[in-house]
Amino acid sequence: MKKILFLVILGFTAINIYGQGYVEAGYTPSRNFMKDEDGEKLGTGDMWQLRGRHTFQFSAKLNEREQPIVWSGTLSGMYAHMNNDGMAAEVNPNDILNVSFNVSHLRPLSSRWYMMASLGIGVYAVPKDISFKSILASGAIIFAYKLRDNLDIGVGAGLTNSYGVPLIMPMGFLKWNITGPYEVNVEVAGSMKASVSRVFSDRFRLSLVPMDMDGMSAVVKQNGDYKIYGVTRMRAYIRPEYKIGKKSYIYTEIGTDLYHTVKMSDRSYKGFINAFKGDDSWEFGQAFHIMAGFKYGF
Repeated sequence: MKKILFLVILGFTAINIYGQGYVEAGYTPSRNFMKDEDGEKLGTGDMWQLRGRHTFQFSAKLNEREQPIVWSGTLSGMYAHMNNDGMAAEVNPNDILNVSFNVSHLRPLSSRWYMMASLGIGVYAVPKDISFKSILASGAIIFAYKLRDNLDIGVGAGLTNSYGVPLIMPMGFLKWNITGPYEVNVEVAGSMKASVSRVFSDRFRLSLVPMDMDGMSAVVKQNGDYKIYGVTRMRAYIRPEYKIGKKSYIYTEIGTDLYHTVKMSDRSYKGFINAFKGDDSWEFGQAFHIMAGFKYGF
């Protein structure tokens, strides 16, 4: 585990200083593990998490309408360690590693329409069981329309081979922000996040985040068959943020892990369909959550 942790940290400290990104660590203490339908306690578990992301530009230029055309790459990593008891230890791996690299392209199509596309590959695995099966590909294309200067909406499709066969799924996109002493930001794409911020000075801001939804996954082997272990989380928290350099900040997040579901699905088309049902799904109860991090280039 120490070796994996070292590699994750190294990957985010030895990267090119140009671009933007973050590194953060969080902890959710032990809480009950149960089935969705009856709430019966089946065990307990906590979670430590280290994650980071770095985005850099391959090229950027303006077209004749002064709109940006951008090619960029993003390196993302997440390592989670869980201490589980009871059935929680049978269902959940002790460690999960997600590392991916994506190439993205932003291209305007008209004065208001633009396209966003990405293609990536990554390792989604239990660290001690990494194999060729752990390598998953993903992609997405979204066509977005700028309704106002601060409001964009769009639709598109995402591609994944997580279930063994290429699958295309519909995607929605929403980006809305209000600036000033109070800032409002809402983003819906691969994940969902909404925040309200108060800017107190050039160096300090305080944000209320009522919804921050994300997840993690891993290809695991059970009884000789490969399955997809997936987690969906929704958190709410307060986030104080302090500027320590020209483009660098430190922050903490203090709040609640509101929603934490666990799903185990067969790595097949049938497994993909069954993933939308309630079979083989569990959840962790609500619990306190804390995170601290450093971001740069923003």
